[in-house]
Amino acid sequence: MCNVAGKSKRNVNNNSASAESILWILKVSCVFALLLQSASAEPLKVVYALNAGGSEHTDQNGIHYEADPLNVGIASDYGKHLLMIGRVHEEDEVLYRTERYHTTTFGYDFPADGDGDYALIMKFCEVYFDAPNRKVFDVLLNRRHTVIKQLDIYNHVGRGSAHDEIVYFKIVNGRLQYEFEGEIETSDVRNGHLRLDFIKGALDNPKINAFALLKGEMSQLSRLHNSEASDRRADTEEEDALKAKKTRDNQQHQERIVRYNERQAQRGYDDEEDEDDDEMMEQLPQQPSSQQQQNQQHSEQKAPDSSQRMRSGPRQPSPYSMDDSSILMPVFIAIGAFIPLLFCLCKL
Repeated sequence: MCNVAGKSKRNVNNNSASAESILWILKVSCVFALLLQSASAEPLKVVYALNAGGSEHTDQNGIHYEADPLNVGIASDYGKHLLMIGRVHEEDEVLYRTERYHTTTFGYDFPADGDGDYALIMKFCEVYFDAPNRKVFDVLLNRRHTVIKQLDIYNHVGRGSAHDEIVYFKIVNGRLQYEFEGEIETSDVRNGHLRLDFIKGALDNPKINAFALLKGEMSQLSRLHNSEASDRRADTEEEDALKAKKTRDNQQHQERIVRYNERQAQRGYDDEEDEDDDEMMEQLPQQPSSQQQQNQQHSEQKAPDSSQRMRSGPRQPSPYSMDDSSILMPVFIAIGAFIPLLFCLCKL
């Protein structure tokens, strides 16, 4: 009996040891799988970035945008007249103030980096029009894929606000794969380069402010590209948040205008205007206030005639009410002297 009990006890110990060993092996396998997965995930890197119509710039995320080498179309810095660009960090507003546009279709050739997952970030800002349906155009990737259709920047974010469009695609065995409405479209990558075209439509000229091509694990995109101007497919809550943000941007815009006017005032413009206003006020007749007018009307109603007014001092003779006897006195004297003379002559 003792031997049987001892054997059963040893079997139980062996089974528990085997279960612990299996559990330890599973844990090690999971850790190894996670390490292998993280090692196989390609880090996100910048393949190419360009500041259209402008000079080179490194943004707050460390992405270096090259100066625009294209000599097709028109490079414009019209956006520099705006006091601010909404929905973007102030130091990166420069990417949205310059642009390249053309009166017809134009585009850029830029390098790819072999097979992998890609994200193309395109930056736009409407700096001229102040209404929708004025500038509307398409964007074509690699001469085949319409990645943005009927883009109306103002309709998305209004005037003077940053708007980013992000397009995801893959390159597999030297061919670009782009998913559109559940179907995979493919095109050839020629000589390791891609093509980005801005298609002229029936309305105003197509344009681009800046763009960047990133490659690697797309889950890291939010860390590298933390712009507020992304994701055109927004749900209701996100749209409400964007509207609230736009309202705050408008308030900041008004505050900048106020600060700008204050700076102008400090330079002496307001002082000159005040002097001109003083001169004008001296030339114009003084207009009594409403209270003064009421008081004046009230006093006029109660005031008597000029002949019945109370005087503050002794009564003074009026020069127009003098007695006429002083004027006739010499005449009376002459007549009085002439009558006795006439009487004496009569006696003679």
